[in-house]
Amino acid sequence: MNIVTVLHNKAMEFADEALLAKMEGNRDASLSLFEKAFSLEKEAATSIDQRNDSWYILVRSAASLAINCGRYQDAEALIQMGHSGNPPAFIVKELNELKDTLSKAKEQKVSEVEIIGILTYANAEESQIRLQDLKTKEIYTITVPSHLINEIVKSYWADVVQVKAQKGVTGAIVLDEITKAA
Repeated sequence: MNIVTVLHNKAMEFADEALLAKMEGNRDASLSLFEKAFSLEKEAATSIDQRNDSWYILVRSAASLAINCGRYQDAEALIQMGHSGNPPAFIVKELNELKDTLSKAKEQKVSEVEIIGILTYANAEESQIRLQDLKTKEIYTITVPSHLINEIVKSYWADVVQVKAQKGVTGAIVLDEITKAA
């Protein structure tokens, strides 16, 4: 069994667990599991050098998982990547359906959130940080642009920061702005 197959199979296990958690009403667990599934599926897709049917299937699957965990920019990039080259007709159809799903998800109401807390965790691989709210002690997982994760850690690690972000209908929180709190 090659590494791509192992990554894909594990991603699908996480996706199944995420769906089960979602059906049980456990939104946080569902999002976390979809994040793990997305990360593994994306890694599987990027582990294949040539653009063959398997690559297109993995890219389409990663795009779908990205939508499920609220990573709309990643989903958009993967959908565009999946359209490149010469994808099979069934993949083009599925990518177009995902594009429609993504458009609808982006149109749904998102709420703005503002958190003042301490940056306690960072994961460059998943482009996530965690803040512990100063007042409530609640921990928030926030998706950040992957190209900014290193700078955020260098500038704000263990500091009290103010985060402005968008919280989507899936519950995923995506960073808009981070500054040191006054």
